[in-house]
Amino acid sequence: MVKLSIVIPVYNERDTLRALISRVEAVDYEKEIILIDDYSTDGTRDVLKDYEGRENFQVLYHDHNKGNQQLKGWMVDF
Repeated sequence: MVKLSIVIPVYNERDTLRALISRVEAVDYEKEIILIDDYSTDGTRDVLKDYEGRENFQVLYHDHNKGNQQLKGWMVDF
């Protein structure tokens, strides 16, 4: 089965992030979840720490706010 990479950029999503991740995890498909924090200031980073080191998760942190334009350069590689 092909593994799907799901990239989730987040900024100040403390109150909604856990529910979003739960919904993505519930999809019955082999996947990795890549969470990218864009220098949140509301406690989102504290929530993300719970996912660090978990199987099929990658958590990345920007050191300053880059905006959503930063992710438009990502590519899909087969």
